[in-house]
This record gives sequence, C-alpha cells and structure tokens, in this order.
Amino acid sequence: MAFFSLAPVEAAVQFAENLRGQGANVTTVITLGNPTPPPLKTDINIVHISQAAKLYPRPEYIFVTEDVGARVAIKNLPDCKTLSVNRPYTEHIYQIFMSHLTELKDVYKSLIDEESKKVFCGYWLGNISSQFVELRHSNAPHYILEGFIPKDGGIVIDCGACDGHTSARFANLGYKVYGFEMDSENFKLAKKLAEEKNFVVENFGLGSYRHKMKYTHQPGNIGASSLNPNGAETTEIITLDEYVLENRLPSVDFIKMDVEGSELDVLRGATLTIAKFKPILALSAYHKLDDLWVLMNFVKSIRSDYEFALSQYAWTRDDEGFMFREGYEDFLNSLGLPPDEGHYHECVLFAR
Repeated sequence: MAFFSLAPVEAAVQFAENLRGQGANVTTVITLGNPTPPPLKTDINIVHISQAAKLYPRPEYIFVTEDVGARVAIKNLPDCKTLSVNRPYTEHIYQIFMSHLTELKDVYKSLIDEESKKVFCGYWLGNISSQFVELRHSNAPHYILEGFIPKDGGIVIDCGACDGHTSARFANLGYKVYGFEMDSENFKLAKKLAEEKNFVVENFGLGSYRHKMKYTHQPGNIGASSLNPNGAETTEIITLDEYVLENRLPSVDFIKMDVEGSELDVLRGATLTIAKFKPILALSAYHKLDDLWVLMNFVKSIRSDYEFALSQYAWTRDDEGFMFREGYEDFLNSLGLPPDEGHYHECVLFAR
C-alpha cells in the first residue's frame, strides 16, 4: 500500500507511520514536493509522484488525506485504487444504505434521466467506499441543471444566501431574486453584493413557523453557519408562505435551498407556495443521510406531479468564494487540476 499527501514529506511520513500503527501495511509514501527528498529515519520508501507510475505500474491502494490529493492521485496514477483515510463514517453510511434500500430504490426509480441515476449511484458508492473517483461532478455552476431552469424574468427564492454569490448569479441571468440569510455577518456581505447586483436580501431565516432561534457563526467557513440552541447569536425565523403573502409576490418560479440540514423545516413553511405555483426546486440533499428520500417524499406529498433529477457539484470561486483563499486557483493549476474543488458532498435534488 502507498500513502500520498500534499503535505510536506516529513508530515506525510509521520502520518504513514501512524497508519502503520493502526495496522495498515504502508510501504511507500508518494510525495509531490522535492523529487529528491531529504533522508529520513524510516524504512518507508519515499517516491516522487512523477516516478510513482513507472515504479508501481500495477494497481495498488493509494491512501490520501484530502480531496485535492485524491484528485492528484487519480490524475497521475489512474490504475490505482485511491481511498480517503479521513472518512471514518463509511461503515455507518453503508449501514444506513442497507437499512433503507426500499426508500433508495424509490428515489432511484423517480429520477427521470440516466445521468441523474449515475450521479445517485456514484454518490452512494463514493461515500460508502471512500473512493473519490466514483463521484460524478457536474461541469455546470451550482444549482444550474438543463431542463430545470426558471422561465425568463421569473422570481427566484434563495434560501440560505450566505454571502450572496448564488443570488448574484441568478440576478445576472435576469431573474428577480429574493435571498434569505439569517447570519448577521454573512448578511452584511450579501447586502453589499445585493446593492451591486440589484437583488433583495433579508436578514432572517426560513422555517416552518415564526419564532426566534439561536445559531452559530462559522468564521472562515461562513457557509457552515447553522441553527444551534446553544449558539451565541439569535435570528428571527419566518415561513416562506408568510413572506410571499405579505410581500404580494405574483409568483415563485424557482426555490434554491441550502440551509445546513434545515431543508425539511423550510419546506414545511413553504407548502402553500409550492402547491400554488409549483416552482422548480433545487434542494441540497446531503446534510443528512436520509435527505434524498425524506425531501423527495415530502415534495411528492405537496404535489404528486413533480418529477426529479439529481446533480452533484464542485465548488468554484463563484459558488464558494470565501473558500478560495488568495492563490488557491493558481495552486490547483500547478497540480494540473481545474479551478474547482470537488468533494463528497454538494448533492442537489431538483424537482419540476
């Protein structure tokens, strides 16, 4: 077995030694840095990635610690099986998968096209096996899927606007956008962008009833801000149905939802809007392992005439600008990778 990491070779060797201590038969560390690394007190072979494919032409297991590392390993060592060692919940995911086969089969049968079914299989296989290569990431921007595009000039609801990047994307496409962001720090960023791009953003969250709720702000990963009864901040929660009625919106044509696991609660507060207007839905369906069938079944309970598709996305600067620190795209380019960040999450369930 080999271990590959983007970390400095000394740290990579230490991690490989730790893996050995856990019973893994790691014989080789593949490095991306100096082709002639400094001598280290270890009996583990140290090989530069440029030479690895020549020295180890037969398929073998390559362990990685980061998703970017997996992409580099797959690119340079395509005949090897690349496994993530930082995904400790694969056995739990497998157990959930096996205990809910009936629900998952129903989801699979409800998907309207072959690409969605391939995304479905890749999502579960990749998560269960820790094999990044099984995932099928879309080349389109987040929440954009052919056949699930709102009508020209339509009204778009952005539930979980974060810093406003998704709202701005739809505003640039000519839609009237209403964004909702409960986090006061994120709202400041979204408000500034809203003034530039001419969309509406509100500083409250959406849910199943009107109330106040605590939340936690996540500096450095503002997209992970989430409701938390022990959080330090407080936000107001209203329903989308209330907002649509109070603001006399003539229609709702598209609802994007990424609210860190609260998608079902937001849907409960949007049942009248969905029943009346039948908007296209783009629902993040990866925060909870039962999201795919729970969210799909709830939408079906509102209107049985919805049909569904599935897509998985990689982050880009336009999607998650706060994750792309200065020089990060240049770093990806130096590795021969496109300027995006694919990973095991970001599965979006579409309905129309």
